[in-house]
Amino acid sequence: MEYYDNRLCISYGELVDGGIMTASNYNSLTYRKKVKVVRHGGGVNGCCALIAIDSLPTKYKEAVEKKYPGGDEVRIKTWVLSNYEMDQAAIAFFHDRSKTGIDLDEKKKREYIINASVLNCCIKLYERARDSQRLFGGRYNWDMMAKTIEILREELGHTLPASTLRFRKKVNDYKRNGKATLI
Repeated sequence: MEYYDNRLCISYGELVDGGIMTASNYNSLTYRKKVKVVRHGGGVNGCCALIAIDSLPTKYKEAVEKKYPGGDEVRIKTWVLSNYEMDQAAIAFFHDRSKTGIDLDEKKKREYIINASVLNCCIKLYERARDSQRLFGGRYNWDMMAKTIEILREELGHTLPASTLRFRKKVNDYKRNGKATLI
């Protein structure tokens, strides 16, 4: 599974070779335009077809969820990683002794820069999700975000709190007081 044009998709191989549906079912559904093929396969690059998961009939969606569990965490993790970027202002801030008030070793500078970058990413994603939740009348799921941040700890090496409550407090403190709260 992967994102393509901001849609979670499954490849033809995962769908057919993975045993979720037969090749004839796939051909029939695509011919009748019952599923959305967001990228056609073949060509010079040898890419495979990608099918939007949200366009699959219910029984196939359920089979995808069963075969590839943890879809929500994978989706959020992919969403966070695709929006993560190193905060250049944090790099400048933590390398300037006059702003930090203390001499930081390189290891601490790197830790604080990564933490600031992760927090900036989370704030940006939270604001986008909050706005879309308002439109659809739902609530933002902080537990899922905190779980994902815990998963990202291994990939990005941040030291932010794993607890939902402490993570939310850290985000609010960071929004109010800026980068100095990370020291």
